[in-house]
Amino acid sequence: MKPYEKYVSKEDIQNIHAESLKILSEVGIKFEHPEILEIFKNHGARIDGETVFLDEKLIMTAISTIPESFTIENSKGNHTLGGGSLILMPGVGNIFRLENGHLHKMTNDDAVAQFKLSDTSDVINCNYFNIFLDDKNLSLDERVFSPIAMILKYSNKTALHLQANTFPLKSNIRESFRKGLELIEKFEGRRGVYNNIVHVNSLSPLCFDHDPLEKFLIAADMNQPVWFSPCAMPVLTGPPSVAGLIAMTNAEVLAGMVMSQLVKPGLPVVYGQTSASTNLRTVQLSIGAPETALISYATRGLADFYKLPCRTGGGLSDAKDFDMQAGIESDMMIRSTLEAAPDLVLHSCGILGSFNILSFEKFLMDEDTYRMNRRLLKGIKTEESYLCHDLIAKIGPRGNFLQGRTPKMFKEEFFVPKYFNKEDPNQWQENGSKPVLHDVQAAVSERLASYTPPDITNEQAALLNDYIPANYRERI
Repeated sequence: MKPYEKYVSKEDIQNIHAESLKILSEVGIKFEHPEILEIFKNHGARIDGETVFLDEKLIMTAISTIPESFTIENSKGNHTLGGGSLILMPGVGNIFRLENGHLHKMTNDDAVAQFKLSDTSDVINCNYFNIFLDDKNLSLDERVFSPIAMILKYSNKTALHLQANTFPLKSNIRESFRKGLELIEKFEGRRGVYNNIVHVNSLSPLCFDHDPLEKFLIAADMNQPVWFSPCAMPVLTGPPSVAGLIAMTNAEVLAGMVMSQLVKPGLPVVYGQTSASTNLRTVQLSIGAPETALISYATRGLADFYKLPCRTGGGLSDAKDFDMQAGIESDMMIRSTLEAAPDLVLHSCGILGSFNILSFEKFLMDEDTYRMNRRLLKGIKTEESYLCHDLIAKIGPRGNFLQGRTPKMFKEEFFVPKYFNKEDPNQWQENGSKPVLHDVQAAVSERLASYTPPDITNEQAALLNDYIPANYRERI
């Protein structure tokens, strides 16, 4: 029995799957792209305007061609997705940074610092660069291609999600997206390998709009894996039940996966989900919620049902400050993420305010929370050596086990946090009664100072520099 089955059974998964098939055959899904509609039509799908209706045979035949696992390869390391790889990525898309109890809009320096924290983390497995939000003085090429160029030039870690920022573009999305993927190939000096995972959002309810489909067509043409990831909000863009929300968004992912295989049979796909709850008082997405955790469990269950890699989870919170709410919600979401064991986790550390706020201090505390929960989920070893009978017999009654250096077994068995305060209360008070935040702020500064860039060739640097803002062209 897998851990997620305590919350969503195999029968639950089958019921959700059956409802998704019913939605796709009776309600249909909209594809706002003439080329995609023509592809579905040529494969026998029923089309009504821009709405596509899919039957079970077409769906399951298409899904059967998706590989159960695949490997992203680049010069900084390889990552295989499939079977619960638990590859942790940093957060993306933050608008504000929490600093000393106040919010300010993310600056370009904040984006660089976030990148450095991820690059120096022993918890985050691969890196990502957020866009430069303050882009008034940037050229169009810098706005579009800097997320790729910054990663290639400055990351010591593999990046799985390297894409041109097409939001500033009013046209030529395909050409720019292709140029971004070709930039990666030129930097790596090779073609024909999976070096990226292209993210394709559905637009809940039951729609794929034009621009993401433009990017998908380039990804398929260049044989790069894709991941589909809805983000529905109950009562607003989804139904008011957890099961109904999952069934509807599962239908969206299924439709995307069918599309991917009709265009490029055998193209790797990551099954994604980032739907959550809704705060109807403020009409805001609510990600630090038990329902978000349940959706993560169901996502893992559905991915297993379809035999696919999946993405879900993260250290998520709706809190606006570095407070108890942030800790409780993040712990719940991190534990459920580790239990669900997805292959890819976006927004792993530092997230507040329903994805909108980044906290460097919470980033580090989230790292400790991952470490703590990983230890919890390992359980207790009861092999003979771990029962320590000979040692207990040697020490005997009223003896003392504190002898010599710290035993290797203790270091393996017992979690020692980096940032949680474990001092004696009197010592803590004598040392100035400093809050945890004080020490973590100092640790953030130390971490940022510890960053060192990777070695790349002069030719590689010259390839990227035109796409990097002048302030960060030589160093960060």
